[in-house]
Amino acid sequence: MSRTPLFLALALSLSAASACDEAIDSEFGAEGELEFRPGGFGTGGVLLNTNALGDHPLHELDRKGNLHENVQLLGVYLKRVYKGQVTWLKLEEQWSEKGQLHGRIKDVIYKGADFVGSRWEVATYGGGITKRTMYVHSYRFDDADGNHKYVFGYPKDATYGMHFYTKKYQYIQESSLLAVCGNDNGEGLEAVVYEDLHVDMKDGYVDHQEGLINIACLDGGIGKAALWGYRPWEIGYWEFMGAIRTIRADYCGDGDSWTKSGTAIELEDKWGFNLFADPLLPTEAIFGPKGAHCVTRPRRPEFQLTGVSCDGWKPVDCKDAKLGDFQDGYYWTKAP
Repeated sequence: MSRTPLFLALALSLSAASACDEAIDSEFGAEGELEFRPGGFGTGGVLLNTNALGDHPLHELDRKGNLHENVQLLGVYLKRVYKGQVTWLKLEEQWSEKGQLHGRIKDVIYKGADFVGSRWEVATYGGGITKRTMYVHSYRFDDADGNHKYVFGYPKDATYGMHFYTKKYQYIQESSLLAVCGNDNGEGLEAVVYEDLHVDMKDGYVDHQEGLINIACLDGGIGKAALWGYRPWEIGYWEFMGAIRTIRADYCGDGDSWTKSGTAIELEDKWGFNLFADPLLPTEAIFGPKGAHCVTRPRRPEFQLTGVSCDGWKPVDCKDAKLGDFQDGYYWTKAP
């Protein structure tokens, strides 16, 4: 990865340059009222993920078909069309490898574009209908940021209910599908996939858990980490948790987001992947896997007078601190 200055807006892809709308849903708090809840729920907190099959959230799948977080993968079927006839091939196993979906039937390995049109049958528990279908609408490898990107969809079926996060129907253009990913932050409908990654959707804790496929929408903190150049198989799962906390301004390390989508920051990390464009800007914070080691100037102006309080505890002022001053201080941010 190139060592280049990076100016980041949470609502945008790295190539974008304009802000986006910040939709506020009444269920998540009244307009004009700042309220932050675990997982980023509130009037503008950056969510961990926005993946849902209608009214049922879907963040991770156990690739071997075990029940996980009220979801069970029943089977994955590749779509093949020959002379107008559609055939569905059931995979004997499926997995993600460095962000790319893979599958196997006997000795044949499928990956990448082979998954376009694939059908994923899942059982969901805890409310609503119990059997749902997900499709891979499209796939591409993005040379600009080095990520495999997928658009997942599900049928336009009223029994699925409104999208769990966006509370609306999100149509995939030129298809008969609704998108599983939210697009309130301007990142589009794409997702990345991580292997063996578990993220607690309440406190943001990251754990390496064999057999999982994590489907992370790009407008959530987990997926956005890949856009910023941080992938767990390259930097480590512990360090990846620090990236998510940095993106979401999770100062306290408890899952609460102290920022809104679209808020710009500058970022430098211990690996030199990203460097400050303007090193003279005031420090926001230095982050690690457990949250902020120190906070000088909160990212959002709403908190620059009141400061940050973590259940009665206040992070220390960074003053002249640098990344090397903390054993696991991996990310240093500045607020324009």
